[in-house]
Amino acid sequence: MNEIKIFDNFLNETDFNRVMSFTQYATWQIQGSVNKGNREFLYINVSDEEFFNSHIFHKIEKKLNCKYKLERIYFNGQWPGRDGEFHEDTCKHTAMIYVNPYDPDWGGFTQFLISPTEQYIVPPVQNRLIVFPGHLTHKGYSYSNQNCPMRISLAFKLL
Repeated sequence: MNEIKIFDNFLNETDFNRVMSFTQYATWQIQGSVNKGNREFLYINVSDEEFFNSHIFHKIEKKLNCKYKLERIYFNGQWPGRDGEFHEDTCKHTAMIYVNPYDPDWGGFTQFLISPTEQYIVPPVQNRLIVFPGHLTHKGYSYSNQNCPMRISLAFKLL
């Protein structure tokens, strides 16, 4: 799909390690989706953290060659069995960085629903940035079994 942009190895090692370490020491909160079943997932709001709202945000703008305003920035955490649900975002674009290691056997992909019979799948490769229009119907899947780590993504809602 032309509307979905993918950039592998987006952050340099220093920045990426800082992103990863933040998830290990921050306090996770529970957030629920209410569209189809009140599904819960973990959440860390980092909208007020300068490293994210300035440093990383400007790297995204530079990569996209476009200026944006931020709606919010947050980490999503999904333990195995805690899949998201199909939804659309209210922002112009969503930029998302996959944080945890990835193995193709684990699943954990982001699924875009183009039509009832057409889908587009993006694997959650570590340090991959994906950018997509907020109006695209999508869903994040957790990793597939109890021996997998939590699937963590960092989302930037762009206006």
